[in-house]
Amino acid sequence: MFGLQFTFSLILCTMVARWYVVPALRRLEVHAALTPLFLVHAMRYLPSSAFAPGQVDAHIPGAPMAAIAYGDLASAALALVAVVFLRYRLPRAIAVAWLVNVVTSLDWLYASFLAASSRLATYAMGGNWYIINYYVPLIAVVHVMIFARLIHERVDEHGTGNCAEASPRS
Repeated sequence: MFGLQFTFSLILCTMVARWYVVPALRRLEVHAALTPLFLVHAMRYLPSSAFAPGQVDAHIPGAPMAAIAYGDLASAALALVAVVFLRYRLPRAIAVAWLVNVVTSLDWLYASFLAASSRLATYAMGGNWYIINYYVPLIAVVHVMIFARLIHERVDEHGTGNCAEASPRS
C-alpha cells in the first residue's frame, strides 16, 4: 500500500505542478518564481516530529531516522537562506538557489536511500506516514521545478529563448 500511495501522490503533485503551478510561476521573474518553491522546502523540519514521544515505533532504527531528520532540518534552514537571498534580490541569489537546491536534492536522495535500505516504511510511523506519503513526493516535484526554472533561466541568459514565451505544456 505504501508504494501505491507514494506513487499516486507523486503523480498528483506532478499534475498540479505541470498544469497550474508552473504556468503561474512562468509569468514571474526568476527570483519571484523561485521564492515560493523554496518556501515548500522550508517545511522540511517536519520529519523531526518522529522524535516526539509516541510518534513512531519504539523499535525503529534510530541512526537512519536521526540522519533523515537532521538532514531535513539543515535543508529547511538552507531553504530559508535561499528564500531571503531571492526575496530581497541579494547579490548571488541565483547562485545560492543553485547551491541550496543541489545540496538539498542530494539530502533528499540520501534520506530516500536510508529510508528504503532501513525499511522504515515497515515500522509504525504514526503521523509521519502522511509526511512520507504526501510531503516527500511534493519535495521531489519541487526540486525538479526549481532545477527546471534555473536551467531555463540560464538558457534564457544566453539568448536562446524567452522564459515568458515557453509553451504552457513544457
